[in-house]
Amino acid sequence: MSTGPLVRRARYTEVGTIAALVAEAGHALPIAAWLIPDQPRRAAILTEAARIWVEHSLFFGEVHVIVDEDGLAGAAVWFHRYRPLPPPAAYEQRLAAACGEHRERFAALGALLDDQRPEKGHQHLAFLAVTTDLHGTGIATALLDHHHTRLDRYGTPAYAEAYTPAHQRLLARHGYQARPALHLPGQNTIHPMWRPGHSET
Repeated sequence: MSTGPLVRRARYTEVGTIAALVAEAGHALPIAAWLIPDQPRRAAILTEAARIWVEHSLFFGEVHVIVDEDGLAGAAVWFHRYRPLPPPAAYEQRLAAACGEHRERFAALGALLDDQRPEKGHQHLAFLAVTTDLHGTGIATALLDHHHTRLDRYGTPAYAEAYTPAHQRLLARHGYQARPALHLPGQNTIHPMWRPGHSET
C-alpha cells in the first residue's frame, strides 16, 4: 500500500536549492512582475531574496521537503510565530545586495505583510513551492498534511498568504479561512488565510 511522498526536514546545505525552487514557483506570479519588472533578472533576484528567509526559517521555524528521483520536488517553509521574531541577520544589507534597485518594493511588501499578520501565536506558512502546478501532483497536499497533522495534535493555528485563486482554493481545502484582502499597486491582491486551532473551532 502506498503511503504517499516521503516528507522530511530540510538540511542547511539545501537552502540554496530550496530558495531556487521558491523563485521558480513564484517567477510567473503577477506580484513577482511588480516586485521585479526586469524579467531577465527576476529569477536570480527572487532566489537571493528567498534565500534570506529560507535560511532564517531554519533558526525560527522549520522547512519540510519532498525529494524524488529528479531532485527537490517540493518545499514548505514555516515560521513559529509565538512571539515577535527578530529580522534575519544583517537583513537590510542582505536585502539591498539581493534586490538592488528593487529593494524598496520588497520592503513595501514586507511591511504590508508584517502589519497584517495575526497577533495570536501561530505557525506561518511563508512559502509553499513545488516543481509543478500546485494541483498537478500530490506534493503540495502531502507537505500540508504532514505539518497540519502535528499542528492539530496541539491545537495550533496556522496562517498563510495566498497569491492566486488556485492557492486560495488549495488552502481552503485544508481548513484555511479567508481574511480581508491586502492590496498593492498594479492590481496585485494578497489573500491572508487563517486555519483555526482547536480552541477556535
